[in-house]
Amino acid sequence: MRILVPSIIDLKKSAPNRLHHLLQYLSTKHEITAVCVNDCWKAKKVDTTKSYHDFHSMLDMIEVEYITKRNVSPFYQEFFSRSFLGSRVRGDYDVIFNYNTLLSGSSAARNCKVPMVYDLADDLPEMVASSPQIPGFLRKPEKMVASRMLGDNISRSTKITGISKTIQAAYSIPDTKFELINNGVNTSLFRKLHTDMKSELDLEDYFVLGYVDVLREWVDFKPIYEALKGFEDVRLLIVGEEGLLKENIELAEAYGVAEKVMFTGTVPYEKVPHYISAMDRCLIPFNQSKVSQNSVPLKLFEYMACEKPVISTRLPGVKEIARDRILYADTVSEYKNQIKTLISSGNGSEQYKKNRKFVVDTYDWNSISKHLEKVLEETI
Repeated sequence: MRILVPSIIDLKKSAPNRLHHLLQYLSTKHEITAVCVNDCWKAKKVDTTKSYHDFHSMLDMIEVEYITKRNVSPFYQEFFSRSFLGSRVRGDYDVIFNYNTLLSGSSAARNCKVPMVYDLADDLPEMVASSPQIPGFLRKPEKMVASRMLGDNISRSTKITGISKTIQAAYSIPDTKFELINNGVNTSLFRKLHTDMKSELDLEDYFVLGYVDVLREWVDFKPIYEALKGFEDVRLLIVGEEGLLKENIELAEAYGVAEKVMFTGTVPYEKVPHYISAMDRCLIPFNQSKVSQNSVPLKLFEYMACEKPVISTRLPGVKEIARDRILYADTVSEYKNQIKTLISSGNGSEQYKKNRKFVVDTYDWNSISKHLEKVLEETI
């Protein structure tokens, strides 16, 4: 297949995410052209190039084009997409795999006149409503515009792929048009490791809570910082920096727990399992925003593949998949109780082995990508 991939994320400047994993598989068998926003805003804040070393070979195999070189928000760049796609994106494509865009995917469909599969990986209208790149007074009207654009993409698409049934329900997508394509994990890379990372980080004498991923506006450490005050021998390890790193460092200081929190910044992707190995318990501390409500974080599968116990905010998408395989906490008191329980409960290794088997059997990126490939082929 020749696949055109309009994308709301910049493949060369974003840390490894869903699209990287899907294209890593598809690029070995199909010819792919990706049309991305130019995420200058992110590149100024975070050097992500070291984080996706494992995906360099994939990026070399596909053609990556940018909508514009202008230093403007990705959401605004979409408005330039129609003229770009009309003048520069040519060729006899078989199918469009629209990765979560608002305008560029539908513009591509008009120009190329081939079937489109729309991948609903995030709740874009809600992300517009909370985006720090958009002035506050514009967020509400732009959310309305984004909702209309999303509706147009859904109606124009032959098939909608999505990360959860919750996001399907949120946008009233009929079962006949929706195909569940879950998030997943590289189960060969993410596995239980016996490393010296905890010692290297000088954390061997502590019970370590850990988090790996971006520090965007939907990640909320405030109840955890507050809970940490009651534990002398507990430390928090935060791996990642994209988003609000400086703000979270200042917040830890404001809560008086700065000495209990370690920030590593961005680390190479292939090293992430080593950092997870240093964690006694892993966290998904999202707030209860509408963006979070329809999310299914990749870290859920990565933690479970590494045989680590997980404490997550009660997110519908997470509960839909993990159910009682993990623990849940939203408030300070719940975090305190769960931490106490985990400290006294031992390693529970048999249960966590079962959790790994669960993700290996169902959520490995290879099987998920093959499922997507079949959807694309059936659309043609």
